[in-house]
Amino acid sequence: MTLVQTVREQYEQLPYPPRDPRHEMRRLHKPISSELALANHVIWHGHKRIDSSFRALDAGCGTGDNTIFMAVQLQQAGAQVVAIDLSEASLAITRERAAARGLANITLIQGPLEDLPALGLELFDYVVSNGVLHHLPSPAVGLAAIRDVLKPGGGAHIMVYGLHGRAVTYQLQTLFKLIAPPSRPLDERIRIVRDTLSALPQDRREVLHDADIFDLYLHSLDRAYTVPEVYAWLSESGMRMVRWLLPHLYSPELYSAKLDSSRLSQCEREAAAELLNGRMAKHSLFVMPDGPGNPPPASLDDETAIPTWLMHDVDGVVRAQLETRRELELEAEGIKYRFLLDPFRRAFLRLVDGERPLGRIMADLEARLPRMPPAERGEKWRNIYQGLEMFNVLGFFPAH
Repeated sequence: MTLVQTVREQYEQLPYPPRDPRHEMRRLHKPISSELALANHVIWHGHKRIDSSFRALDAGCGTGDNTIFMAVQLQQAGAQVVAIDLSEASLAITRERAAARGLANITLIQGPLEDLPALGLELFDYVVSNGVLHHLPSPAVGLAAIRDVLKPGGGAHIMVYGLHGRAVTYQLQTLFKLIAPPSRPLDERIRIVRDTLSALPQDRREVLHDADIFDLYLHSLDRAYTVPEVYAWLSESGMRMVRWLLPHLYSPELYSAKLDSSRLSQCEREAAAELLNGRMAKHSLFVMPDGPGNPPPASLDDETAIPTWLMHDVDGVVRAQLETRRELELEAEGIKYRFLLDPFRRAFLRLVDGERPLGRIMADLEARLPRMPPAERGEKWRNIYQGLEMFNVLGFFPAH
């Protein structure tokens, strides 16, 4: 049996992530990589029209979290999502989840994502491939396949494992190759892993589904990357970095204010941040094919541009806090951010609706806070934007 066949068999037996379509309406899973307003902000600087012509692809969809979330966002626009996966069992779960939500804008394809360019599909504006490429025999071939199905100016979000942050995971994988080898029955291997994990100290125990255990500790094809290896891989595949999902995590100053990184290249600075962090178990990034970029972002002084939320669930994440809390609290990848909600900030964020331009918001605030000098209002706006943009919460889109 080839490695690809082994991987397919794994996901036929244990579709991943574990999802029960009977419980679909209890919760909408919202992977940040599939926040389409965020993709518009990072890749197109808000210039992209997400209408019926927009096409999204989930390359290695598994049981469908990204597929379902993108389809929910695109349903009203009449835009389509295509999803491809090796496992028919995983696709069956995705199909049932879509039916539970009444989503008719999804096309499912069974097969390896490396075959994408040969399928004759229409090209895509945006591709998501999370936790898939590092399980391929050649991640470079997989990434090149994604490159070849993007429209000109299109972009993708990919997530691959981070080497340094998975050191303990790889130690345990080596252990389980010894004590739970592939020659043993699947249920026995999983029992051995579960029994071993249960004997670890309390702070290292995890409550995992069988599919989680197999994907984390028993996977037959698994590699991870350092920051320099990510850049080399992108170059090899004809792709380039647009931005890390959370770029501040790749700034060495976040970890050591005294570190002098002025003589380092961008890649070296980000590699230093990864080494200082030590816990990056994954790398999430936006990428584009080599070639010209997209239009530039709006100037923060452009009063015709529109402050825009970058998340589907802004009510649950932001607006509820505006009404009840003294501070806006955000968290991403273990980094917490607190943003004092003074009268200006609270009033400003209440007015953000993705339709009001900056000039109209600032005029409204001038009437509400007449004693605040214009320069102070401008500084507070820039502070709001820079803080919330860093956490992928607020964008600034040009007027169409």
